[in-house]
Amino acid sequence: MKWTILGLALLVVGLGCGKKPEPVAEAEHTEAEEVPAAEQPYVDAARPFAEAIAARQYDRAYEFLSSHARARMSLNQFKPEEDEAAYKRNEGSPVTNVTAAQFAELMQKVEAQHGQPRKVKHLEVFSTDKDVLNRRSKEEFGNLDSMFAIGAMPDSIPADIRRASIRGQIRTELSAEKLAEVAKAEGVTVEDLQKDPDFEPYFNFKVVLVEEADGLKVGYFEFLPPSIMD
Repeated sequence: MKWTILGLALLVVGLGCGKKPEPVAEAEHTEAEEVPAAEQPYVDAARPFAEAIAARQYDRAYEFLSSHARARMSLNQFKPEEDEAAYKRNEGSPVTNVTAAQFAELMQKVEAQHGQPRKVKHLEVFSTDKDVLNRRSKEEFGNLDSMFAIGAMPDSIPADIRRASIRGQIRTELSAEKLAEVAKAEGVTVEDLQKDPDFEPYFNFKVVLVEEADGLKVGYFEFLPPSIMD
């Protein structure tokens, strides 16, 4: 059984508040994937951040953020607004000098939207092209590549320290209320929904790695809803 558009929409908009699940002590490991040797350092640098998010260890994830990532965060990085005016307002009113506690609080927006993180499902290098990472590509689809690679990454982050764009997915666990909403939309029971091999709630994320004095750090990130392009 494939999910209907309505079923997917319910996940994306995060209907239902529900009880907060018990914390997960440790995330499961990502399934083994072959990584080109040239890309391995970037995957290795991004993985601890991704796994900390998947384990809901947000204080630890904060440690992997660069000074640039901590200096400015937009609410759109956690819950992107679909309304253009609201999106622009968020970008124009970022949270500055973000603390670990504030980052953990902002991550609750991701959980409310997509469910409790459980496991890193996928992690790969999207681009190491400096022109793509800095919106300077002259290729036919250069603008599109930059959008997928760095999203709304601010120009204030220096061009010469951007090293790689990483994209991935994190599986989640929905609350009982959200499960019931999706099951109702699909016309099945919650039990049947959970047995369905096509039922695998998740969210997407992207990070841009930057080079600082102490090595590669997460210079920018975005947590994004599932897409028909996944």
